[in-house]
Parts: sequence; structure tokens; C-alpha cells
Amino acid sequence: MTELSRRGFIGGVGVTALAGLLTACGGPSPAPGGGGAGLRWWDHFGGLQQAHKEWAAAQAKALGVGIEYTYNEPSKAVEALQLANQSQQLPDIYSNVLGLPLSALVESGWLHAITLSDAAMGRFPEGTFVEGVTMLDGVVYGLPLMSDRQYWACTWYNSEIAQDVGFEPPHSYDELRAALKTIADDGRYVPMTLALGDSGRVRDQVDDLAQAAGFPGWQGLRYDTGEYAYDDDAYLNVVELVKEISDSGWLLPGTNSFQVPDARGRWAAGNVGFFIDGPWSPGGVRALNEAHLPKMAVAGELTPEGEDLVITRGAPAPTFFAAGNTSHAEAAIELLESFTQDDYQAVLATGMDQPPINLDAVAGADVIEPYAWLVEDFRTRVFRAPQPQVRNVEVNEALAVQAPVAPHLGDIVQGYLGGDVTDLRGELAKLSDTCSQSLDSAIERASAAGASVSRSDWEFPDWRRGVDYAY
Repeated sequence: MTELSRRGFIGGVGVTALAGLLTACGGPSPAPGGGGAGLRWWDHFGGLQQAHKEWAAAQAKALGVGIEYTYNEPSKAVEALQLANQSQQLPDIYSNVLGLPLSALVESGWLHAITLSDAAMGRFPEGTFVEGVTMLDGVVYGLPLMSDRQYWACTWYNSEIAQDVGFEPPHSYDELRAALKTIADDGRYVPMTLALGDSGRVRDQVDDLAQAAGFPGWQGLRYDTGEYAYDDDAYLNVVELVKEISDSGWLLPGTNSFQVPDARGRWAAGNVGFFIDGPWSPGGVRALNEAHLPKMAVAGELTPEGEDLVITRGAPAPTFFAAGNTSHAEAAIELLESFTQDDYQAVLATGMDQPPINLDAVAGADVIEPYAWLVEDFRTRVFRAPQPQVRNVEVNEALAVQAPVAPHLGDIVQGYLGGDVTDLRGELAKLSDTCSQSLDSAIERASAAGASVSRSDWEFPDWRRGVDYAY
């Protein structure tokens, strides 16, 4: 799947992105989104390219309309949509890479309402469609097809190396250290690689591991108090673990500059023991070196002492949108509705990317056993998080203008590993302050524009770890 930051599926990317994406739109336009006589469908799901080509061809026959499917590289997908929007030629259907609040996209004319049949709506798990995330005023604008029940810093390892060298699947920090040392002492293999050159991926994985380590929130923001606390011990300990792994010489040379495809490709070559990656790793590996799939094994996600893993995620975010200016709305919605079918959910499952919204589809799909195990682990380990925009939809007005912060967490971790950052806790404390100021400023701007929003919207004192949050 996408190597774009997975955070794009969670919240706003800030005022800079809004300026580049939304102001060019100038509101709804009568110009056709698809152009020509058929539908255009764009997405950025690399591991699903072939499956989506085949699905487009099959649905073109079923619907009696031409469907032109286009894959865009994740790094180019946002720019491609921006340019298409400026020329009033948005594709009729496109994937969610914008990372902007639903309300901002609707108000700017980017989205068309998606009216699904009762049968299609009945295929979704209860609680899938949430006001402020996929719906506004009860109207669906975003189609969620991938499950919110997942975690991203999975401990993937080479099962043949484990058997050859002799180590057990690690669940704690000490167990990982011991396994890496065993591989290093053996001398025939490289202990580990990571995508340390991708600051966005570093940020996402450290966020994930910190939450697994007990941080009571997500992306530095505490659920209970609504305060940023990147300098929490959970974050410090995760970063220090990575630093120790690096300083011990357990990383493949060049790891500090690797992007995700580089690191995954080196691991898939078969001579590296460990690679931290998301559930989408098998789909990515298959595209790089299918022969490595039988060697893939996963140990879930690390916790400091091997404690039971608890992960918290928000409601399912949109996977696909229909363009606000499509001239083929009926056919576009019919194509979107086809994605709710069991056959398409099986396509997603077989792709071994992010798990489908219907997790049951994985059981009957052609997937490797570690992927099937991981999806079952998601069922018991992942809980629904509180979200301010769900409790108060006007929060989206602040999220839409929240300025991005730089340097972000991933940049700071890179600097610490490279020696440019020496006071890690101090830098993380500064990051907390900067993020807090950015949020306060966004709230002020949204309030000045008439939105009823305050910092208290981010406070959930009744939140409890390991329980699905109920409003």
C-alpha cells in the first residue's frame, strides 16, 4: 500500500496543505470530474494495482460503463489530485490521500454524497460510519473499506534465520535485544533494518510503539487531559531502544538513509533477521520478492516487558471518495457500492495490505498464516479511541487550519540517532509546546470564524485504556 504517512488517514495536515489544495478549488464546479463517457478511478494502493485493474474491467462490464483505472505513486498522488482539481478534471473516484477534515473537503466542493443501498450499508460492521469522520449531518461522503482494528509497528522476522540461529519470537525490549545479539554473534546474517530515512514512517512507528508502551493517547496527545506530552517516558524509552540498536551495530549499513521500499527490499532479500513494518508488509514483499513470503513471521508488537498489547485507534476513516463535480455520479456510486461486496473484501484481504473493514474476509482468503494471525490479534488488541471531531463536529474547523509542526517527532528521532540532537527529552518537550501552540492557534482561528470549539473538546477524562470509547 501507500508509503505515504499513514497519518494521512487520521486527521488534518494543516493550513499549508489547505492553502495548496482547497483554495484552488473555489467551491463546487459544474465541470465534469471524469471527462469523456466513462468513469475515472485513481488510487495510490501499490499492492492492489493488478487486483484493481481486474476489478475495474469486471465492473465496467457489470455496470455497462467504461472505467479507466490509474495508479499514482503515493509521493505524487496529492499533487496529481491538486492539478486535476485546478483543471476541473478530478477523477470520479479517488482514494483518500489528502488527510484533510471531511467538512473542509465537502465545503470546498471536493466531495459528492455517497448514497448506498440498504444492502450495502448492512455489510458494514456496526459503528463503521461516524459523524464528522465519514458522515456530515447523516450524509455519507467517505467510504471506509479498511479496518480501524490494526497496529502499525509489527515485529516481522525471517523464520528461517530464527530457526537457523536459534531465537524465539520477541515480545519485550529485552527479548528483541537478545535476538538481535544472537544474530550478530552468529555472524552469518544482519540482525535488522528499518526505514530510518523516512521521517514520516519513523514518526508513525515511534507513535505506535509509545502507545503500546502505555502512553495514554496518540501522536503525542493524551486522551484524558487533551495535553501534548511527547516527553513522556514511553516515548523516551522507545527512542532509546532504537538508539541502542543503532549504536550496537545491529542495523544493516545504510539503514539511516533507507526509505520504506529500500528497507523492505533489503529485508525481503532474505539475509536480514528483523524489520519493523505494518500489516501491509506481506503485500509489499510480494511485489518485491514473492519467494520471501514463506519466510515471513510476525511477533505482534513489542511492549517494554512483554505486557499484553493494548492499542487505541479512531473510527474508520474514508478510503474512497466520489468527486464533487463528477458528471457520472450514479455510476460512480455504483462502483463504490461494488467495493462493499464480499468478493471485493476478499480482494483486499488477499492483497495483504491494511486489513479489510470486514475482518472475517481474511479467514477465507489466500493469505500467509502470519497475516491471518495478525488480523486475529487486531480483534483483541485494538480498541476504539475518543475523537474530538466525533463529539463535536465543529472541531473539524480547527483541524482544517492547524499548522503543521516542524521539526516533527520523526525529524527529532533522526537527529538523535545521527548525533545532532543531544537532549532528547528537552527536544520532545519543545515539540509538545509547539504542537500545543499550533492547536491553540487553530482553535482561535476557528472560533473567530464562528465555530463553537475549545481546547476542552480534546479532553476525555472518562477514557479508559483497553475499552472501546462510548460518547
